[in-house]
Amino acid sequence: MNPPAITAQPFADELTAGDTLPTVVRNASRVQLFLYSAATWNPHRIHYDTDYARFEGHADVIVHGPLQGAWLSQYVTDWAGPAGRIEALRWQNRASALPERNYEFRGRITAVDGDRVTLEVWEQDPDGTVLMPGEAVVRLPLRGRA
Repeated sequence: MNPPAITAQPFADELTAGDTLPTVVRNASRVQLFLYSAATWNPHRIHYDTDYARFEGHADVIVHGPLQGAWLSQYVTDWAGPAGRIEALRWQNRASALPERNYEFRGRITAVDGDRVTLEVWEQDPDGTVLMPGEAVVRLPLRGRA
């Protein structure tokens, strides 16, 4: 499932701490997990072999942590718009994501300092459990200098 692109360009001088980012939903198919394993040369069977994943103690195959990180990076990049730039992005994978479930990417602004905006961002499962908390710092244009 590809999320719709966020197209509006945010301007740093129009944002305040506490503002929320739009929610984006991602859902990995089993085919996507297999192809991601192939593209990244990741042979670990927990990402494409259900029986093996269960043998290792997982409920099902699991979504790659780096794939979720790529989704988070895309989430921040899409929100920042064509004139925005990511200065820093970090996250932690704290729980497993399973295929064919809708995962929400969310965020909120925690600070605005000139053209630099700090974000709290995260991925959560359908029950609201945060699987991947993170933080991003982006530089955005100012409306007066766009």
